Amino acid sequence: LNLPTENSVLDLATGSGILAAAFSERGHRVSGFDFSQKMLTRAQTKFPQIDFKLFDLNDLHSVNDDFVDIVSMGYFLHGASADFRKFVLQQAARISRKQVIIFDYCCSGNWLIHFIEWIEGSYFNEFVRLGRASEFAEAGLQIEQELNFSDYGSCWICSRSK
Repeated sequence: LNLPTENSVLDLATGSGILAAAFSERGHRVSGFDFSQKMLTRAQTKFPQIDFKLFDLNDLHSVNDDFVDIVSMGYFLHGASADFRKFVLQQAARISRKQVIIFDYCCSGNWLIHFIEWIEGSYFNEFVRLGRASEFAEAGLQIEQELNFSDYGSCWICSRSK
């Protein structure tokens, strides 16, 4: 993404820390929030240079405005309800000084993705039916760039709406 390395990054729903680690390996100061202690323990073991915190995203309102330069999320939104997605996106816009970077499904994908998401009982089908631009705009974000990196995955680089 060619982001300046002086940008700080907060990775929401960091899980095993893979996305946080990708930013860290490129020289960014990174923190990761997740509600699962088991996942954070795994992340901390693999990536000890990253500051991981146990954190429920329902409490994002407690994070200060303009807390970090970049807020990132990787394959989290498709599993959340529309209301929770909007809340998280609004909070991400508020706490990010520069950009919100989202990696997730862009389209329906193949049968394996459908099967996995069916088992998980996620909001995947609703998510892929909706357009990202309108959903992001409702949350106060505008898409600066969209990068498709597979038949089913994209990255959206967003900034606060003006």
